[in-house]
Amino acid sequence: MATVYVNDGLSPTAAAPQNRVESYDLGGKVRFATMKYTAPATGMPQIGDVLVWVPALPKGARVIPHLPRQYFATGTASSTLTVGDGASAARYLAATAITTAGSAVCEAAAASGGAYITGTASGDQMITSTVAGAGIMASQVITLHLAYVHD
Repeated sequence: MATVYVNDGLSPTAAAPQNRVESYDLGGKVRFATMKYTAPATGMPQIGDVLVWVPALPKGARVIPHLPRQYFATGTASSTLTVGDGASAARYLAATAITTAGSAVCEAAAASGGAYITGTASGDQMITSTVAGAGIMASQVITLHLAYVHD
């Protein structure tokens, strides 16, 4: 029978030479960023508008796929919101209805089995959300909890 090493960079008994283990693969510090947005009473974000969540992620960070969540209060009928970055508007969450109170897991970057490391594309450290379908309702509260590994 063959022995197949899934990640030879992490295995001390791998047949291939050891690679440097990155902190986002093993032993990195998990960090959380909680960002809250309350839409103003007038001049709410409309279709195509972009919310920029501050602070930006550090270069080399990896968002942990199953932990980040976006929570939202009841909003305008047909309104949707993505979670992405400056390089890909829906990297972490495809357009999701924010019409009734609820939450969504931001795991799109890992859906194909991959993991995305910030610093790969220009502007990818800046987390954004794009409004579609309808504008955000006045006074609607949207909170993004983002977990990532760095160092």
